[in-house]
Amino acid sequence: MSDPIVIAEYDSLIREVLATDGEFRLYPRGTSMLPLIRQGKDSVALHRLDRPPKKDDILFYQRRDGSYVLHRVKEVTPQGLTLWGDNHIMLEQGVQEEQIIGYAARIFRGARELNSQGFFYRCYLWLWQWKAVRRLLLPMFYRCRRKIGV
Repeated sequence: MSDPIVIAEYDSLIREVLATDGEFRLYPRGTSMLPLIRQGKDSVALHRLDRPPKKDDILFYQRRDGSYVLHRVKEVTPQGLTLWGDNHIMLEQGVQEEQIIGYAARIFRGARELNSQGFFYRCYLWLWQWKAVRRLLLPMFYRCRRKIGV
Protein backbone atom coordinates (compact mmCIF):
# COMPACT_ATOMS: atom_id res chain seq x y z
CA MET A 1 0.00 0.00 0.00
CA SER A 2 1.31 3.45 -0.84
CA ASP A 3 1.91 6.12 1.77
CA PRO A 4 -1.10 8.31 2.50
CA ILE A 5 -0.93 11.84 1.15
CA VAL A 6 -0.51 14.76 3.48
CA ILE A 7 -3.52 17.02 3.01
CA ALA A 8 -1.51 20.14 3.88
CA GLU A 9 0.55 19.56 0.72
CA TYR A 10 -2.65 19.77 -1.35
CA ASP A 11 -4.36 22.58 0.54
CA SER A 12 -3.86 25.22 -2.17
CA LEU A 13 -4.89 22.80 -4.94
CA ILE A 14 -8.09 21.82 -3.10
CA ARG A 15 -8.97 25.46 -2.46
CA GLU A 16 -8.24 26.39 -6.09
CA VAL A 17 -10.42 23.57 -7.46
CA LEU A 18 -13.29 24.50 -5.14
CA ALA A 19 -12.92 28.24 -5.82
CA THR A 20 -13.53 27.58 -9.52
CA ASP A 21 -16.72 25.61 -8.73
CA GLY A 22 -14.92 22.35 -9.27
CA GLU A 23 -15.27 19.11 -7.37
CA PHE A 24 -12.49 17.49 -5.33
CA ARG A 25 -12.80 13.81 -4.42
CA LEU A 26 -11.52 13.18 -0.90
CA TYR A 27 -10.84 9.73 0.57
CA PRO A 28 -10.95 10.44 4.32
CA ARG A 29 -8.59 8.76 6.77
CA GLY A 30 -9.56 7.99 10.33
CA THR A 31 -12.65 6.78 12.09
CA SER A 32 -14.42 9.98 13.12
CA MET A 33 -17.17 9.63 10.52
CA LEU A 34 -17.91 5.94 11.07
CA PRO A 35 -20.25 4.22 10.52
CA LEU A 36 -21.19 6.38 7.51
CA ILE A 37 -17.75 6.95 5.96
CA ARG A 38 -15.24 4.11 6.18
CA GLN A 39 -11.51 4.68 5.78
CA GLY A 40 -10.08 3.08 2.66
CA LYS A 41 -13.51 2.29 1.20
CA ASP A 42 -15.56 5.46 0.96
CA SER A 43 -15.10 8.98 -0.36
CA VAL A 44 -16.79 12.36 -0.53
CA ALA A 45 -17.05 14.89 -3.34
CA LEU A 46 -16.14 18.28 -1.91
CA HIS A 47 -17.71 21.44 -3.30
CA ARG A 48 -17.37 25.09 -2.35
CA LEU A 49 -19.93 26.09 0.26
CA ASP A 50 -21.64 29.10 -1.36
CA ARG A 51 -24.38 29.41 1.27
CA PRO A 52 -24.41 29.55 5.08
CA PRO A 53 -23.69 26.15 6.65
CA LYS A 54 -26.67 24.32 8.09
CA LYS A 55 -27.38 21.45 10.45
CA ASP A 56 -26.28 18.04 9.11
CA ASP A 57 -23.89 19.47 6.49
CA ILE A 58 -20.63 17.53 6.41
CA LEU A 59 -17.86 20.11 6.33
CA PHE A 60 -14.20 19.83 5.46
CA TYR A 61 -12.40 22.46 7.52
CA GLN A 62 -9.07 23.37 9.02
CA ARG A 63 -8.75 23.61 12.77
CA ARG A 64 -6.81 26.44 14.38
CA ASP A 65 -3.98 23.95 15.06
CA GLY A 66 -3.67 23.34 11.29
CA SER A 67 -5.24 19.87 11.18
CA TYR A 68 -7.89 19.04 8.57
CA VAL A 69 -11.20 17.52 9.63
CA LEU A 70 -14.36 16.19 8.03
CA HIS A 71 -17.25 16.49 10.53
CA ARG A 72 -20.98 17.09 10.61
CA VAL A 73 -22.70 20.30 11.71
CA LYS A 74 -24.64 19.74 14.90
CA GLU A 75 -25.68 23.35 15.44
CA VAL A 76 -25.22 26.83 14.00
CA THR A 77 -24.99 29.62 16.59
CA PRO A 78 -23.91 33.29 16.55
CA GLN A 79 -20.68 32.17 18.27
CA GLY A 80 -19.85 29.75 15.45
CA LEU A 81 -20.54 26.21 14.41
CA THR A 82 -20.80 23.18 16.64
CA LEU A 83 -19.51 20.07 14.86
CA TRP A 84 -18.94 16.42 15.66
CA GLY A 85 -17.88 13.30 13.88
CA ASP A 86 -20.53 10.59 13.50
CA ASN A 87 -18.28 8.37 15.62
CA HIS A 88 -17.97 10.95 18.41
CA ILE A 89 -20.09 12.04 21.33
CA MET A 90 -17.91 15.08 22.12
CA LEU A 91 -18.77 18.35 20.41
CA GLU A 92 -16.33 20.78 18.82
CA GLN A 93 -17.66 24.28 19.36
CA GLY A 94 -16.77 27.68 17.97
CA VAL A 95 -15.68 26.65 14.46
CA GLN A 96 -15.88 29.76 12.29
CA GLU A 97 -17.06 29.96 8.68
CA GLU A 98 -13.63 31.16 7.51
CA GLN A 99 -12.20 27.79 8.62
CA ILE A 100 -14.45 25.93 6.15
CA ILE A 101 -12.74 24.73 2.99
CA GLY A 102 -15.71 22.93 1.46
CA TYR A 103 -18.57 20.57 2.14
CA ALA A 104 -19.39 17.00 1.16
CA ALA A 105 -21.90 17.53 -1.64
CA ARG A 106 -21.92 13.80 -2.40
CA ILE A 107 -20.97 10.72 -0.39
CA PHE A 108 -19.78 7.48 -1.96
CA ARG A 109 -20.02 4.15 -0.14
CA GLY A 110 -17.52 2.24 -2.22
CA ALA A 111 -18.42 3.01 -5.84
CA ARG A 112 -22.10 3.67 -5.08
CA GLU A 113 -23.31 7.22 -4.45
CA LEU A 114 -25.42 7.59 -1.34
CA ASN A 115 -28.81 9.20 -1.86
CA SER A 116 -28.78 12.04 0.68
CA GLN A 117 -32.53 12.51 0.24
CA GLY A 118 -33.29 8.80 0.61
CA PHE A 119 -35.33 7.27 3.41
CA PHE A 120 -32.48 5.32 5.03
CA TYR A 121 -30.06 8.25 5.08
CA ARG A 122 -32.74 10.56 6.54
CA CYS A 123 -33.46 7.93 9.24
CA TYR A 124 -29.72 7.69 9.97
CA LEU A 125 -29.51 11.48 10.38
CA TRP A 126 -32.52 11.58 12.65
CA LEU A 127 -31.26 8.74 14.86
CA TRP A 128 -27.66 9.88 14.93
CA GLN A 129 -28.46 13.38 16.24
CA TRP A 130 -29.06 11.97 19.74
CA LYS A 131 -26.02 11.40 21.98
CA ALA A 132 -27.87 8.62 23.83
CA VAL A 133 -28.37 6.71 20.57
CA ARG A 134 -24.68 7.07 19.74
CA ARG A 135 -23.68 5.87 23.21
CA LEU A 136 -25.90 2.83 22.77
CA LEU A 137 -25.20 1.95 19.13
CA LEU A 138 -21.48 2.72 18.72
CA PRO A 139 -20.31 -0.02 21.13
CA MET A 140 -22.61 -2.52 19.38
CA PHE A 141 -21.25 -1.41 16.01
CA TYR A 142 -17.66 -2.04 17.15
CA ARG A 143 -18.50 -5.42 18.69
CA CYS A 144 -20.09 -6.52 15.41
CA ARG A 145 -17.08 -5.31 13.41
CA ARG A 146 -14.71 -7.28 15.65
CA LYS A 147 -16.82 -10.44 15.35
CA ILE A 148 -16.84 -10.35 11.55
CA GLY A 149 -13.19 -9.28 11.41
CA VAL A 150 -13.62 -5.94 9.67
